[in-house]
Amino acid sequence: MPEVNNGPGAPTERPATPNQYRTILADPPWKTNQTGRLGAIRHYPLMSLNQICALRVDRLATDDAHLWLWVTNSNFFEGIAVMEAWGFAYRSCLTWIKPRFGLGNYLRNQTEHLLFGIRGRAPIQFRSQGTWFYAPVQEHSHKPEEQYAIVERCSPGPYLELFARRPRPGWDVWGNEVSCDVAL
Repeated sequence: MPEVNNGPGAPTERPATPNQYRTILADPPWKTNQTGRLGAIRHYPLMSLNQICALRVDRLATDDAHLWLWVTNSNFFEGIAVMEAWGFAYRSCLTWIKPRFGLGNYLRNQTEHLLFGIRGRAPIQFRSQGTWFYAPVQEHSHKPEEQYAIVERCSPGPYLELFARRPRPGWDVWGNEVSCDVAL
């Protein structure tokens, strides 16, 4: 490991730094607002809001970075709290319109949202992106492949996907269903 000379005295080792990313995409396993036995609890372990907020995502982001954070209609405000805990400021929302009814205690959900936040000075690369897109539904919690084209068009790399379910070329991943490229 390279040495750093801090002036008088013995040189010290430079601490290892993790990979840093200009764009992070995350789909947390939200425990908030889970009711009954038909939701996410049947498919994977869930995390509380406090557990998600406590992840040190801030260490993985560059000083000027983008965060794309998946939320449902019932945990929109928790998503903003997570953004803030991770060191990002909410800026906008991209809505995925699904072609079929979903679950819901009050209204039948046909949308999910990608909250967009920034850290530092991180301008968007493509200023003509609309605030919604239409894409098919796949198996439980599988987000549409269209998300990657949108994120890559709007945000600079390097890219990291948190809570990933499968690897993607050009992206690093972290999650309990993939071989991880980073430690959290």
